[in-house]
Amino acid sequence: MEMSRVAGKEPYSIFQRPGSVVWWVRFSIRGEGQIRKSLGTSDEAEAQRKAAKLWHEAQYRKENGLRAVQRTFRTVAEEFCDHMDRLSERGEVRHDRGDRIRPLVERYFVPFFDKKPIDAITDADAIRYMEWRKTFWTTGPGKDQTHIEYIRAGKRVRRPATEMRRVPSLSSQRGEAVVLRQLFRQAAKWGYINQSQIPDVDTPRVPPSPRPSYSSGEMDRLLKLAQKRMHDQQVNEEVRRDRRILYAYITIACCTGMRPTELRNLNWGDLLGYREGLGKRLGDRDIRIRARGKGKSREFIPLEYGLGEFDRLWRMWKSHHDDNEPTDGDPVFAAPDGRRLTSINKSLNALLEAAGLKEDHCGKKRDAYSFRHFYISQQLRAGVDVFVLARNTGTSPDMIDKFYGQVSVEQFKDALRPDWIA
Repeated sequence: MEMSRVAGKEPYSIFQRPGSVVWWVRFSIRGEGQIRKSLGTSDEAEAQRKAAKLWHEAQYRKENGLRAVQRTFRTVAEEFCDHMDRLSERGEVRHDRGDRIRPLVERYFVPFFDKKPIDAITDADAIRYMEWRKTFWTTGPGKDQTHIEYIRAGKRVRRPATEMRRVPSLSSQRGEAVVLRQLFRQAAKWGYINQSQIPDVDTPRVPPSPRPSYSSGEMDRLLKLAQKRMHDQQVNEEVRRDRRILYAYITIACCTGMRPTELRNLNWGDLLGYREGLGKRLGDRDIRIRARGKGKSREFIPLEYGLGEFDRLWRMWKSHHDDNEPTDGDPVFAAPDGRRLTSINKSLNALLEAAGLKEDHCGKKRDAYSFRHFYISQQLRAGVDVFVLARNTGTSPDMIDKFYGQVSVEQFKDALRPDWIA
């Protein structure tokens, strides 16, 4: 049975729990119900002083639009992760947001801010955090850590931490800073802090760094080698099959500008009008493609040249499935058993190495995303309107101008060399 003391007509009372000498305080706040909190002392006089101070602070906070009792950063961070999980489950944010945010919060934010009251965190604390984060894996708490855990597709995955031992890229720093600022903004919505108490979390500017593309000559060389390799009789049928898929992948990527994620998600039902055009000449067929990736979807018009490679993949599917056609839900890029291919990186890297095109002239490594850059660059050189191109590729004119401005200038090179010098 609790042992209580009421200080005259004060709106709070202190009490001791059974078997404990530590005093607690309890009081009620309109709209928040009863609040109980340990006073951390066995001295009754000290408990009375602390109780009075805590009650007055709660009243002050309530009058200023805040929750009556301070929350630690750790408590709010846990609530924030649960909140993001719920949003993800309801489809109100991208499905991977919850999976990505919780490990980030638990690995970096909570260890640094921990039990500090969230309304006591200042701009200076945020600056110190950003510096601490930069050295986390090099000289900080993570330098001796051997493995990291994270969530992928709803499952907890464990992998070596060796590749983490570096200062995070500017892009990573910016992404993490965005999440940290989002956490503080949500805390303000919940009434744990005022808008004016949200610390200024610096988001470093990331300079434009487009993935390397290909020149027309390089792409011609790459496709010719890819075609030669898929007919190589020195390798087994399984390898030749992988190479046929790779050739189709490269051609389709160069004729559509689709992102690697969009290509991976592509189903036969996303080729609108494809079935109706089977058996017709390429020039008489007209399809639209429904692309899904980056949390968004769009329909766009591909170049006609790439349609023939869809036919190749269609025939390959039928040859592995007793001449049965794929359903609308089957993946375009598939393994022999019909499972979706998640990556072509291994075969692509082997081809790029064989062609001597793994890196561009600046030493930047090419990857599957480079085919999208090739498509956009070629369309700009051909004079396609930047606004139309942006709509077709699911980006913005500003992004195209930022990453492909040099191409835009090149297409006007004749106009920029008028014959006015005598």
